[in-house]
Amino acid sequence: MSRLGDGIVWIYHERQDALLCGQHALNNLVQACAFSPGMLAEIAQQLDQMELNYMAENDEGGTRSKDYIRRVAEGSGNVDASGNFSIEVLRSALLTQNNLSLPNIRQQ
Repeated sequence: MSRLGDGIVWIYHERQDALLCGQHALNNLVQACAFSPGMLAEIAQQLDQMELNYMAENDEGGTRSKDYIRRVAEGSGNVDASGNFSIEVLRSALLTQNNLSLPNIRQQ
């Protein structure tokens, strides 16, 4: 939210485009065009790689385990082809760009 002259208050709002509701929700929350689909897709890719690395190092059988092979075959668990991002992508984006954390309401 920004203040213009004469007490006018300006509120940033993005309308939904395609299925990028996560991106638009983040931008509306921080009141700026701060997050792009490309930036969020990059975070999703980083999270996918972190998950695969963890599975490779901690699953019995490593990269040859059935779980690892299935996860690779499934593709990204953090973004789909239409632009839906996982809550973990949104959490990571907010934390790294704005030092904000999204609470997990199930744990409260």
